[in-house]
Amino acid sequence: MAQILRKIVERLYYKNISLTRNLGNKKSDITVDQLKAARALLGWSQADLAKKSGYSLPAVNNIERGLYKAHDATMEDIVQTFEQNGIQFLDGPGVRLENSGLRIKCYEGRDAFHYLFAKIEASLKDNNQELLICGIDEKLIKDVYGKELSKLQKSLKDNPVRIITYKDFSYAMTFNHFQKRVVDDAKPLLPCFIYAGRVAIVLMENPIHIAILYNEKIAQDYAKYFDFLWKQSR
Repeated sequence: MAQILRKIVERLYYKNISLTRNLGNKKSDITVDQLKAARALLGWSQADLAKKSGYSLPAVNNIERGLYKAHDATMEDIVQTFEQNGIQFLDGPGVRLENSGLRIKCYEGRDAFHYLFAKIEASLKDNNQELLICGIDEKLIKDVYGKELSKLQKSLKDNPVRIITYKDFSYAMTFNHFQKRVVDDAKPLLPCFIYAGRVAIVLMENPIHIAILYNEKIAQDYAKYFDFLWKQSR
C-alpha cells in the first residue's frame, strides 16, 4: 500500500511539469532555506535528495544544517537535481515549480504553526469551506500549540473539518464539525493541511519547517489524494 501511495503522490507532483533547466541563477547565491523549500515542494526526504544527487545522507544533512558550506561542484549537482525535477530557484529568495503559477511561503521554528494557523483562520473564517488535515501528530500540536489551536478551533466553529491520523496517534485535535479516520496499514506520506486552494506541508524536524503552496491545481490534487486515503481508512 505504501508503494502505491508513493506512486500516486509522485504523479501528482511531476505530471505536466517542465524539466527545462533555468541556467540564469548563480548556484552560489542559492540559500540553504531555498534547498529546504525545494525539497519540501517535491515531498523529498533528505535521504531522497542524497540518493538522487549522488551524495551521502550525512553530507546533505550537514549542508542543510549549515554545518559547512558546500563546494561549488556539490551545490551545482544538488541544484541541478532539483531543476531536473521541475524546480526553479528565484531571486528573493524563493522557489517554484516551472510553469506552474506556484507561489510558496516557508516558515521555520517554534512560531511556524502560529503563522500557519493565522493564515488558515484568515482564509476560512466566516465561510463554509472545508479544512483537511492529514498525518499530523495531533497530541504534539495540542501539547505545544494548545493556545493557537484553541483560537483556530473557535474561529472555525462552523467549518467542516476532516482529519486523517496515524494509527497510534492520540485523538487530540477536535473541531465543532469534524470527522476523523485512522490509517491502518499505511501512513500518509506528506503531513499537511489543505484549505482554500492551498497546501501547507509540515516537516516535523528540529526546527519545524512549514511550506505553504499557493496553487489551486496542486491543492486539488492533494485533496484527491486525501480522499483516496479517506476511503482506505476507518
